[in-house]
Amino acid sequence: MTISASRPPAQGPAQAAPQHTAGFAPFGLPHPSAGAEGWYLNGHLRDESGDEYTWMISVLKHHDLRDRAAGPGYGVLSICSGPAGVSHGAWLTPTMHRAVREALRGDTAQDPRVREALAEALAEGPLLPDRLLAEPVVESADTLDMSFGDVAALRREEDGGFRLAFQDRERFELLLTPVKGAVPQFDAQGRYPGRLPTDADAMTSYFVPRLHVHGTLRRADGTPQRVEGHAWFEQDWGSTYYDVERIPGTPDHTWEWAGIQLGNGWEIGCIHARNTDPATGATTLAFTRATVVAPDGGVSYHDVDWQPVRHWTSLATLNTYPTAVRVRVPDLGLDVEVIAPATEGEVRTLIVGRAFWESPATVRGVMGTTPVAGTAFLQTLPTNTIGDIEHYMRRTHDIARAEAAVLYSTDATDQTALGLLTGTSGGTDLDTAARIRLHQAVAAPVLHLLDNPGRSWRPYVAAAVLCLLGADPERYRPLTAVTELLHVSALVIDDIQDNSPTRRGRPSVHEIFGTAPAITAGTLGYYTFDALIQRVPQADAATMLRIYRLYLRDLRAAHAGQALDLAGHHTAFDQAVATGDARPLLDQIRTAHRLKTGMLVRSTAEVSAILGGADETQLDAICAYFEAVGIAYQITDDVFDLYGQCTPDEHQQGITTRSPAEDLRNGEVTYPVAHATRLLDTTDRGRLRDALRQRSDTGALQASDLLMRSGAVDACMAEARELVDTTWDTLAPLLPPTPHKAMVRALGWYAAQRETDHIPRTAALG
Repeated sequence: MTISASRPPAQGPAQAAPQHTAGFAPFGLPHPSAGAEGWYLNGHLRDESGDEYTWMISVLKHHDLRDRAAGPGYGVLSICSGPAGVSHGAWLTPTMHRAVREALRGDTAQDPRVREALAEALAEGPLLPDRLLAEPVVESADTLDMSFGDVAALRREEDGGFRLAFQDRERFELLLTPVKGAVPQFDAQGRYPGRLPTDADAMTSYFVPRLHVHGTLRRADGTPQRVEGHAWFEQDWGSTYYDVERIPGTPDHTWEWAGIQLGNGWEIGCIHARNTDPATGATTLAFTRATVVAPDGGVSYHDVDWQPVRHWTSLATLNTYPTAVRVRVPDLGLDVEVIAPATEGEVRTLIVGRAFWESPATVRGVMGTTPVAGTAFLQTLPTNTIGDIEHYMRRTHDIARAEAAVLYSTDATDQTALGLLTGTSGGTDLDTAARIRLHQAVAAPVLHLLDNPGRSWRPYVAAAVLCLLGADPERYRPLTAVTELLHVSALVIDDIQDNSPTRRGRPSVHEIFGTAPAITAGTLGYYTFDALIQRVPQADAATMLRIYRLYLRDLRAAHAGQALDLAGHHTAFDQAVATGDARPLLDQIRTAHRLKTGMLVRSTAEVSAILGGADETQLDAICAYFEAVGIAYQITDDVFDLYGQCTPDEHQQGITTRSPAEDLRNGEVTYPVAHATRLLDTTDRGRLRDALRQRSDTGALQASDLLMRSGAVDACMAEARELVDTTWDTLAPLLPPTPHKAMVRALGWYAAQRETDHIPRTAALG
């Protein structure tokens, strides 16, 4: 199924399936008037030795509607699996690259931080794994005959067959002979509306449900092997796909699809289409539909029940895909399970937004009372729009929580998890009652906070750094739990020391479980590092020792930062109030923020970078950048405390009724307070000092108003931006061009400027 198309509801009577339909060119031939067109093929092969291969090739052709005299752009996507494993490829021409960039420019449904960072990166060229085609595309104007250099070639033969060649680890040269004629997909016209209210991106879809395939593959050493099998071929065309503009809130059309080929001669194309809110992930069902082709080639359209039974979430993209689906077509008595491998199906490419899932699958079930089996390809196009980067990064919490379950099980009688958490798994016998008491004492307090996620951007750092370096993050999933448990444990202790009654909208851990149990449980959380780090691929002994040492170093630094925070900065503040010189005070607070927050974020990045193979120059730059991100986040956290429960937007609108700022109510000297002492005059500095000394709601509101009138907010934001921008300028040249590089850039902007109306502009978006 061509990735670029969206899928609408479809109705229509059954009809026979000609090779081409009146008004349409023979199947496969180009449609010159179409603005966008796609050819999608997949297949299953076996060679002379009995080795099995599966493959998918998708070609997208796109015209610039503003300049039809310009040549079209092309994109080619491929997947191949065989004895050597699974490989993916994505290539595009410069014209297609420009179309991708321009689509991003017009997509204001995308979080502006992400859109800005991607546009900045795309200005340099395609982002890996996307690659520019090395040679110009050669295409016939009259027939289907396209060549993409060494990557792929597709040609329609005079007898209605097709020749396909493509390069993977091996070179495949195949002849595809239709066993059945082409049929319209989804309804008798094969037409469906697109994702836009104007219907500008409506498409038409036809497919050949079964083709016989034979040919050769040439191994890397030049040895040829005969191969034989079967294939599926789809063609879609319409007016446009990339030349669109979207406003915030515009939903994505997303779908899950299966192309099923049964051994009894039936083929079924199933679609489960949804509209998805890119900001929240909320979905509404658009439709489900089955296009059924009988053994004699007759086609009919039916309702289908589509029930995913297994999912996998990619740590690289945070997209979730169904990897096994139960498909039922009541009209046929069909009830089958379509089962793909649990991982390895994700293809990352900006040609489709960010990524999609495509995998061969096996089919087992019944048709009526008769057992049936066959093959399929399972495909998912998820929402690739990141409407809100904070909501997006929060998806890592579910991954971190799943990895933390090895220690923090919700089952109080889980002896394995509790033994690993408490060190009682070797030689210490605990009866059921003792396990329940111990779970309540040390696991339940942390679960109270762990099961109530915050922004969860720190676990995202653990995965993003691996991706920055081209390492596969899947094997390192436990690192997300390392990061989340360290943060949660610190919050448990912080809330006790700060006497905070609530955390994340709930009573704090110590309010529920008591202070002494909370201290014990929170402290124990710091020591989960070794149990989790042992679950990732181990580097050499010297490297692992280095990782243990840096974790302990940064944990000590965080405690030093907390100690400075608890000691307060009142002496330096009083001096700043008296003199108007805030430099010593700012230096004190910067040191506390660096140790308490910056070093822990740095630690997360440093562990991932070492395991991901960073060289020492890259490692230093990565550490400096993420330390700056942590400090910037703490600065903006201090700023947002000023508003209490009134948002900055509400404050700008003159809405001043708000809950008192907690830090100011406690009389704390925060970053904005420090900057205000150099911006306020002598009288207002004294008022600020007196307001903080009240340690009351009234004093907090007075101090907050003084700070916001002083210009301290702008000074804090400017410093936070300078921190991330300066360190990014050092890091950026050391990284390959990837979407993850852009996302990490956007993360820095998020940390330094969480309000989207203050995002810095660059020339990248014009």
